[in-house]
Amino acid sequence: MQEKLSNHNADLPNEVDVKFMAQRANGFYNNFILNLYRLLRFIVRRWYVFLGLLVVGIALGIYVDSTKSSRLRHELIVVPNFGSIDYLNQKVKDYDRLELNKKLISINAGNEVYKLKIEPIYDAYNYILTDPVHFEAFKVLSDRGIDIEKYSKSKLASKNYKYHLLTVYTEGLGKTDLSIEKILEELNSDPYFNKRKEIEKTNTLAKRAEIVKSIEHINGLFQRLGSENKVNDITMNAYPELADLLTAKEGLMKQLNAVDIQLIEQEKVVYVATKFMNIAVSPFLPYYITLPLFFMFVYIVIAYLNSKIKSLKN
Repeated sequence: MQEKLSNHNADLPNEVDVKFMAQRANGFYNNFILNLYRLLRFIVRRWYVFLGLLVVGIALGIYVDSTKSSRLRHELIVVPNFGSIDYLNQKVKDYDRLELNKKLISINAGNEVYKLKIEPIYDAYNYILTDPVHFEAFKVLSDRGIDIEKYSKSKLASKNYKYHLLTVYTEGLGKTDLSIEKILEELNSDPYFNKRKEIEKTNTLAKRAEIVKSIEHINGLFQRLGSENKVNDITMNAYPELADLLTAKEGLMKQLNAVDIQLIEQEKVVYVATKFMNIAVSPFLPYYITLPLFFMFVYIVIAYLNSKIKSLKN
């Protein structure tokens, strides 16, 4: 009997807590409904004031939207050459906004940069198929049960993608081209990568010359094989692997095309492949919506405080 009484007494605080919380929740709900009713009644009574605030807010918002300084986004698809991706990421991350905008003012750009962003353009399958080394690496990862799609978007893999999206946000109505040129000039000014550019470009030209020489050699073989006056030292019987020769030439032509593109992109440390300029950056909500709501909110707060002050005086 005594044990049952002790258990009943132990359960009492829990029952009290539940009842108290239920009463509090019910009271909060009733107060919310009551205050909402008072607010709606206040709006109905002062409808002319709210209508005036709505009209003034919309008119002023339209004016501000049409005259405020323009915020623009510029998207540049870039190729970070010579292993400069870490350098590029760090430069974008640590860019000095004040110093950059001082330079823009000095060249009379007429706008300022308020944000820079860099991100990889994910193209995992092209990345895998264009390089045998990459293909073998991803094959090993696949054999180990690693999700290729997930790995391709990891920080480690994303650094190896060829193309990256550099987004520049500017504010003002000036010459945005000058701002972009100044940023690119800064990114391409590193002495180490510029020296490396000259070395790698020389090597690429030498590689191109070797490919061209190989193609010319194959073309020479074709000419001799197709000549009416066949030379005894080269005949179809002596060179039966003609199909392999055609395949080899096709592969060399693809290599030549890739090297020519590489030479174009090696003109700069950070090469701009293409760009999309002057894309309007719209606010989350336009001013002709936010200003009327703001004016009405301020009026309600002032009216509420005024009624509280009157009630305290009485």
